[in-house]
Amino acid sequence: MYRFFIVISFVSLLAMGGLPRGHADQFHLTNGDILAGQPASYGEEGLIVKLDIGEFSKRVHWMKVTQESLKHLALNPKIAPFAEPFIELPMEISPEKKKSREIRIKPVPRVERVTEKSSFLASMTTVPGLVMLGFLFLGNLFAAYEIAVYRGRPVALVCGVAALLPVVGPILFLATPAANPVMMESADEGDMGASNELVNPLASSGAKSSALSVASHDKGGGGGGDTGTKVFKKGDTTFNRRWFEVTFTGFFRVVPAEGDKNLVLVVKAGRNDYVAKRITRISMTEIHLQLINAGEVPVPFDEIYEVQVRHKDAKV
Repeated sequence: MYRFFIVISFVSLLAMGGLPRGHADQFHLTNGDILAGQPASYGEEGLIVKLDIGEFSKRVHWMKVTQESLKHLALNPKIAPFAEPFIELPMEISPEKKKSREIRIKPVPRVERVTEKSSFLASMTTVPGLVMLGFLFLGNLFAAYEIAVYRGRPVALVCGVAALLPVVGPILFLATPAANPVMMESADEGDMGASNELVNPLASSGAKSSALSVASHDKGGGGGGDTGTKVFKKGDTTFNRRWFEVTFTGFFRVVPAEGDKNLVLVVKAGRNDYVAKRITRISMTEIHLQLINAGEVPVPFDEIYEVQVRHKDAKV
């Protein structure tokens, strides 16, 4: 009787649709979708779910499955090797790491701050300061030398004053007018005797003839005034800076004197004859002439063999 009841129950269940199905799982995705069904295929590439509607879903990568669904899938021993690598585990901090480490600041060597205020004079006592002062002192002496040459002052005097009064001394000599040219040549610059007196050829016609002049000619020429020509040759004259400064003082003026404005200076050097109306500059080796019909030209002393002073209208 009992067996008959079991058989009748089983047949009734078959007639009603068969045995009850298992409960369907729900898998949540990170984009908000829900897959209801049973895992049909799984691997490293992802998961395929057989949906309750009878279809299969597309393969879903493990990274697109939420953490709750991954943990549920990991309960299956067959799916666990593929789902567990994508499950985020909470970080466990050990009690030792939770304790904050005490930071100990060790003392380090420090440079002591200077309490006293430094001055400009104190900085000059250092090696760079002394070197700078040395260069400034040499520059001061060089400037004094140039000013002495420019103003016609003794070099030793100007440099000595510049050494005692740096900057101020050279400025004082530069502000003072140039010294008048010495009317007598020093013994070391000329080989003439003390009796050989230098006479300015631009002086009046009644002046005494100089021993340096070779000849004084009166040649016919146009125009009024003194037409006398004074000639100085190399064999009888030493052409140098001092001689030109003493002999031709009037030609150094920008505006010539009334008696010198009709005179010209003829300098013969090499194959050229230079007719100048003024001496613009002069150095220890050459003289610069302002020609009548041209610009300025330098003439070395060692090339000059004759110098003439004559009227501008005199015929040669």
